[in-house]
Amino acid sequence: MKNRSRNFRSRSGRRGTAPRRDPMVGKEVDVRIADIGARGDGLAETAAIDGKSVLVYVDGVLPGDDVRVKLRQKRGDGYGAEVMAVHARPKAHADAKCPHYEKCGGCSLQHLPDDDYRIWKRQRAVQAVRRAGISDDAEAEMLVGTLETSPPSSRRRADFSVICTQDGVFVGYAERFSHHIVNVPGCAVLVPEIVEFRNHCQSFLESLPRDSAGIVKSIVINAADNGLDVVISASAEPDLDMRQGLAELADFVDLARIAWKTGDNPTEPLAQRRVPEVHFAGVAVPVPAGGFLQATRQGEKALTAAMADALAHIPARQVIDLFCGIGSFTFSLALQGDRRRVLAVEGDDTAVRALQYAVGRAAAPIEVSRRDLFRQPLDADDLKNADVVVFDPPRAGALAQCEILADFGPEWILAVSCNPATFARDIRLLRNGGYELQKVVPVDQFLWSAHLELFAVLRRALPAAA
Repeated sequence: MKNRSRNFRSRSGRRGTAPRRDPMVGKEVDVRIADIGARGDGLAETAAIDGKSVLVYVDGVLPGDDVRVKLRQKRGDGYGAEVMAVHARPKAHADAKCPHYEKCGGCSLQHLPDDDYRIWKRQRAVQAVRRAGISDDAEAEMLVGTLETSPPSSRRRADFSVICTQDGVFVGYAERFSHHIVNVPGCAVLVPEIVEFRNHCQSFLESLPRDSAGIVKSIVINAADNGLDVVISASAEPDLDMRQGLAELADFVDLARIAWKTGDNPTEPLAQRRVPEVHFAGVAVPVPAGGFLQATRQGEKALTAAMADALAHIPARQVIDLFCGIGSFTFSLALQGDRRRVLAVEGDDTAVRALQYAVGRAAAPIEVSRRDLFRQPLDADDLKNADVVVFDPPRAGALAQCEILADFGPEWILAVSCNPATFARDIRLLRNGGYELQKVVPVDQFLWSAHLELFAVLRRALPAAA
């Protein structure tokens, strides 16, 4: 019989009192910065209440800086902190390249001198190689090539947050240590066309009643080769005035397309003046609304060149291109240098349709397959005829696929990664399966941030002679 007299408020797991506030949060301490961490912030140590040492993560500092900081929030095994006073700076900080740098959370390393920045960024690649199991420091250094860096004003994709308040409309990025949005009417990393549209779009939203503008939550912009492709995400459908106003805005700034997305509903084009396209190996490929592109054209070119250089030494006729997207590497694999047959595999339906359309128009030797490689990676039978496998997964990496590649992969693997942590994990898996890491090319498409792209060449070790 159930105990009906039981107090429901005393159920297991329910707190009887408010959680205790961390006594370290809000505390001010003096620290000396020892290093720059993986996320681009300074690392220091301080004593916790129990006397044990804890890490402190500080924005906008360099190794050797003596600063007084305020602990703002718990962060993993330490605390995020804000500089309250500078006691000493043995090395000069570089001037910020952007007027919003001190507030905007979009960049974290503009204060780092250029040479130091390049060294730090390349060392991220060296550290990833070490974590992949290369314990010899000299070998790790030798494997990592020269850093390929995209210039300022080159990033062709932006994802702006939008909020409408009594103080106005904010279109930009989250402020450091806050969810507040910082307006960025100028940005040192984005292509000028995106910045120009952002400013026009903010003015348009400011002209609307607050209730109308308030439904807009984010704006994703891709700079295609023939104009901007814009997707506005919102909490409600646009009314007639909003639709007409956005169509007029698209005409005024010469957008390729502007589309609207409400919640999880399909994206709806509001004005399409031409189909947004990018070109890979001379082939025009339509860009799905909000679709993935390499962050910069220069970064894409550096990755494609590294791939072509590797393939120049590999006798390959059958290539499998995994997580291929809309074909960033697919067409160069098939059409440049020695012609090769390519199986291009991608899980996103809109990307697959775009790639199939472009392949049909180009009559390229490419077969396109839709497959969720996280849930259904290629198996031994799928891989048996491949000479080379190329993969470029999202930030989560290609764990499930690498587990199979380690056992059944071809002689050569060319790996691209936008996350040094999952790169190290996946490469370690492949090395444990018998692959040798031969080369790593670090590609910096995210200037003045901690993000880094990596390209790697791996070859299955030949069995020792009897």
